[in-house]
Amino acid sequence: MISRRALVRSCAALPFASKVLAQPALVFPRKAVTWVVPYPAGGFGDAVSRVLTQHMATTLKQPVIVENKPGAGGQIAAAYVKQQPADGHTLFYGDIGPFAMNAALYPKLNYDTLKDFAPLTRLLTSSLVLVVPANSPFKTLDDLIKAAKAAKDDKNIMYGSFGMGSQPHIWVEMLKRETKGKFQHVAYKGAAPAVQDLMGGHIDMMLDVTANSMPYVLEGKLRALAVVGSEKRLDKLPQVQTLTELGYPALNMPGWTGVVVRAGTPGDAMAQLHAAVVQAVQSDEIKRRFGDLGVVPAPQSSADFARYIQTETERWGSVIRSAGVVLE
Repeated sequence: MISRRALVRSCAALPFASKVLAQPALVFPRKAVTWVVPYPAGGFGDAVSRVLTQHMATTLKQPVIVENKPGAGGQIAAAYVKQQPADGHTLFYGDIGPFAMNAALYPKLNYDTLKDFAPLTRLLTSSLVLVVPANSPFKTLDDLIKAAKAAKDDKNIMYGSFGMGSQPHIWVEMLKRETKGKFQHVAYKGAAPAVQDLMGGHIDMMLDVTANSMPYVLEGKLRALAVVGSEKRLDKLPQVQTLTELGYPALNMPGWTGVVVRAGTPGDAMAQLHAAVVQAVQSDEIKRRFGDLGVVPAPQSSADFARYIQTETERWGSVIRSAGVVLE
């Protein structure tokens, strides 16, 4: 039998217990959500982000605001997101560079993807194209490689990328190692200024996300020499061979993008964000705007995306260390 003293204590605790049970669940989102992009406006990542956030705002019933924080290979954006509360109101969009390559590229990297952030989902996988100016003397990939091999020290092939440590940067370093060609890197703060300089003839070549450069190829402003990251030719560029066809299967690596939040974000908030992002990335608008450009929706569960990041970090880390690329 329960003692009288225990019964009194139990009755005294009842009002407090009822208050705890009566507390409503935390409402999420309580305010506008910020979607941080580590690249400037005008490029593929920015364009995709703005389509996704419009859909997410409808689902979450709160504004979702894109903030561009380019520079330092994504470290500026990562540092900003790390300083925000772990409440789900700040998301960090990124790609293979910030989420997988940087760990091997920067000895003093200011973040750890899997410790400082909670992976939410992969978004898209994408092919890339190796492009040159429309009036370039290089008609084929073989032309380009022959010129790079024969180049004098002061006449290296100048190639652009949308940032130090980005996939286009590391990929050309791999091409350089594979072919023994002389290539010189020019880093830009985003794809848009790099493509503009390429069309202007200020650089000789660039590996770019297909969605960025294909419109210029179709308009005759750029020439595509190869498709990278796809085992079949693109429907809109049927004349452009894949790297596998051209004899470089080891370099035929696709790009991908994803989104993370601060580590420690509550599970309920993550679940709502995951549902909203997946719904957005599978929308008809994404397929309509990017489907013909080698872009494929590829969402994952949070756990699967975390494993994918780990696998990609190990794979690219091995490539980067082998190539001897180190950034400060």
